[in-house]
Amino acid sequence: MSRGDRLGIAGLILGLIGIAIAILWPTVKWVGWGAVAVAIGLGICWAILEFERPIVVPSLVFVFGAPLGNNDSPVWIMMLKHYGPNPAYNGNVEFYDQDRKNIEHEWLVKHPHSPYPPPGLAGQSQTHLHVNEAGPVGPIGNFQWRPVDPNRQHYSVSISCRDGVFVETWQVTRVNGVLRSKITIEHGAEWVRKHPKSSRVILECADSEFSDAPLATALDSANRAPHPGWKPNHKFEFPVAIIDPNGNVQVASGIKLPDGRLKTDFGCWNLLTRHFGDSTT
Repeated sequence: MSRGDRLGIAGLILGLIGIAIAILWPTVKWVGWGAVAVAIGLGICWAILEFERPIVVPSLVFVFGAPLGNNDSPVWIMMLKHYGPNPAYNGNVEFYDQDRKNIEHEWLVKHPHSPYPPPGLAGQSQTHLHVNEAGPVGPIGNFQWRPVDPNRQHYSVSISCRDGVFVETWQVTRVNGVLRSKITIEHGAEWVRKHPKSSRVILECADSEFSDAPLATALDSANRAPHPGWKPNHKFEFPVAIIDPNGNVQVASGIKLPDGRLKTDFGCWNLLTRHFGDSTT
């Protein structure tokens, strides 16, 4: 129970006692009305704590990526991104490929007497990363990942850092030839238990054309090699990331339209090139 709730309950009880005193003992009714006045003050304090509680924006590290080298690349580069107004310290990131996890689960259902799926059944299905410190400016880190199906991807990420524990859910679907994304970052279960009246959502974004796709049940047989680097006279489609000649990761930030204008608004893919969580507005 929060401090505001305790004040509200105390004010209610005190107010009822004050009214009872004023009615039952008219000779000392001033005591009752004094208690009612104090109860009103407690009620005002409760309202301030309950409805004007400042919103604290946490700072954390999450995962978001793009196809590597080409928009239809079989390999994606997953980038650690910073969210929030302050540096994030001592971050642990557990990244889970839910498509591979589902393949492992399907195998276990078909083989109930086996406690574990065979090694290498679906390839690497998760990875762990640790970040000592990350700020709003500058690169944090990245890793390459080969999705089961680049056009239908499902990931979950468990995040812990100094500001708390968080859960990320991220999906990618290609709709009519265009990659669409949906991502949600929420507070963990313990925070939700302690703040039942507050919204658990920290960041939520879904492209309007995004469409849910089922989890994978088998590995994709395609195994073509990616082309991660810059290529001369090549037209890149967004989203895409490349590795430049200096070994740095570069993300396309705009596309020149036929009429000469530069398109820079790409829905949820703006997470690749912009920083979020700087303020509560």
